[in-house]
Amino acid sequence: MHSRSREKMALAVFAALIMLSLLGLGSYLVAGHSWNVAASNIDDTFGSMEGYTAIVYAGTVDPEGSEDAEGPADLSDGQGEAGPTPHSAADGAPDGEGAGPEPLSEAETPSGAEADTPPSSAVGQDGAQLPLSVDDVKESYEKKGATAFSLSTLDPSRYEEGVILKRGGRRFGVLAVTGPASPRFLERQAAYFDEHAVDFVVAIVSDREYLAGIEGFDIVISTQDEGLFVMGETIGSTFYVSAPELGKAGAILISPSNVVSAKVVEGL
Repeated sequence: MHSRSREKMALAVFAALIMLSLLGLGSYLVAGHSWNVAASNIDDTFGSMEGYTAIVYAGTVDPEGSEDAEGPADLSDGQGEAGPTPHSAADGAPDGEGAGPEPLSEAETPSGAEADTPPSSAVGQDGAQLPLSVDDVKESYEKKGATAFSLSTLDPSRYEEGVILKRGGRRFGVLAVTGPASPRFLERQAAYFDEHAVDFVVAIVSDREYLAGIEGFDIVISTQDEGLFVMGETIGSTFYVSAPELGKAGAILISPSNVVSAKVVEGL
């Protein structure tokens, strides 16, 4: 009996050590990620961002909650060439053969037509700050040594059929989900990007619930206020961030070691 008691005590101690090791590992990973995010902020502040990629996008959230407000014009060079899919994200994909997405262009493409927006330092006659230019924010990151490009959050429909972008040494698959979509369609789009070796799959959504339970998306930008932390939140394996208010810009920063963080840019 005495021998059995010692064995039980040994097993209990062993189980406790395993639990402590797992807790320590979890704490180390969380702390390590936090330090990496802090390092990204420091690099951004001091203008040393070689090896980084910055994804810049316009704010879309009306601070007064009005759905009728018009936002600033969007400057975007992240259009790429979209290969057609038989159905949009809102329609979903049919069950028949050949319903998957067609090959998307992988070539680096020039910017499309861009609308003018006032410079970030512009101030109106009444002293109010004018809307921040996404193009100016993108240029500021390029001056810091980062590879920067913009995505259109004010008109995400251009990504509804899926786009593959090559920027710097990374490849991005971009998909807009502006309404409820069938899980099968979303999973096939994510799988298509994976088959074409993209580094990050980015979704622009009007509601993050549209991707609930769907895997394969690395970064999700919501065009409404989802109540997320301003620097983004990692839920499962996906990084979620809400677009900022109209007149501001958001930036997702990807470090050379692929640590993802986000920030709101209010002025330059």
